[in-house]
Amino acid sequence: MNNTHSDLNDYSHEKQWLKVEERFFKSIADGPTHRCYCCNRLFMKKKFSKLFESRLACTGFTEEQIAIIFSVDLDEADFCKTCSDHIRKRNAPNLTANYGFRYPAQPSCLSELNDLEERLVALRIPFMQIRELGRDRQYGIKGSVTNVPNDLHKSVDCLPRNVNDSVTIYVKLKKQSFPEGSNAFADQNPISSEENDESDIDDDNYDDPFVNPAPAEAVINKLNTNIDAELALAPGEDQMPLSVLFDDLAEELSYPRIYCGDMRRFTRKKSNTYLEIVKSELRRYDRRGATPQKILYSHQKNLHKLLLSSIQICLRNKIPTDSSLTAQQVQDQQCLRQLFYKNQAYKFMKAIKCSPAHWKNEKNRVCGQIRQFGICQHSF
Repeated sequence: MNNTHSDLNDYSHEKQWLKVEERFFKSIADGPTHRCYCCNRLFMKKKFSKLFESRLACTGFTEEQIAIIFSVDLDEADFCKTCSDHIRKRNAPNLTANYGFRYPAQPSCLSELNDLEERLVALRIPFMQIRELGRDRQYGIKGSVTNVPNDLHKSVDCLPRNVNDSVTIYVKLKKQSFPEGSNAFADQNPISSEENDESDIDDDNYDDPFVNPAPAEAVINKLNTNIDAELALAPGEDQMPLSVLFDDLAEELSYPRIYCGDMRRFTRKKSNTYLEIVKSELRRYDRRGATPQKILYSHQKNLHKLLLSSIQICLRNKIPTDSSLTAQQVQDQQCLRQLFYKNQAYKFMKAIKCSPAHWKNEKNRVCGQIRQFGICQHSF
């Protein structure tokens, strides 16, 4: 009898769980598609509340504050929970669109560009290794971002046509252009000739598709063309790369389709952090900045900023001799080895997730909670 009662309870719990699961997946099926009319970001529908401009005027808000809060000329609008909480505290939201958190108007000539054409007309070329990861084929970045200046006049001069001609040119973008003469003696190399002989074998095993094909939107497909007609361009060749951190206009010049050549200007009195700017751009109603290339670029730049900030804090700290760390000591290899041996340079990676210093801090926090509350008997 007890077993039958327990089986019924298990069945009822499983049925309730299936209903909750079905309701959850139904609520997130469309994703964050509702727009906040203050910050122009997208959220789920349940995170919105209605606010009236006339009611805000009655509660003591000035006309200037109301003009900042409402990004559109409406008396009634939907506001996300974050903006609503700021308004209830009689503060203007930090990421409101009227503070400058919006994209400029995009002309049609820029919206029609593909990725390769955008690289050719950009004044900065962000070289990144973007690869597809896992079975879901999500994109990931390997290595860092190399910010290379692009000489636009040099790129235009390399095109073998007049500007008014409307013909298709097959372009291949490279980091460096190597002359064909560098491979003139490749056939005399015995290893190369053996590989060439083996490559002539007619075998079905050699017809496998590429493991990591290039994205369709990032290349120009070659349709019945001769490979000799392909134009190889290296716009950033012989150019000194610039630091992403110290090049103030790196993003605006790297992505003309997104920023349309305009500089980002913010009118908020409080200085904006780079993470706030990225959060606003990735969740905006205008989805032009939510591409895998831009997301990974922003992630790497934010990572570099965190590392730079951590290094600056570590350099301000005192070494065991109670003297500041000078530039002469940093250039001394023996001094650096001594600091590494005493683990003085360990905590500069604390702000970076998945680093040993980060997990050590998380371990100390969890152990402190266990000492205070005991071992939790439930899993969440």
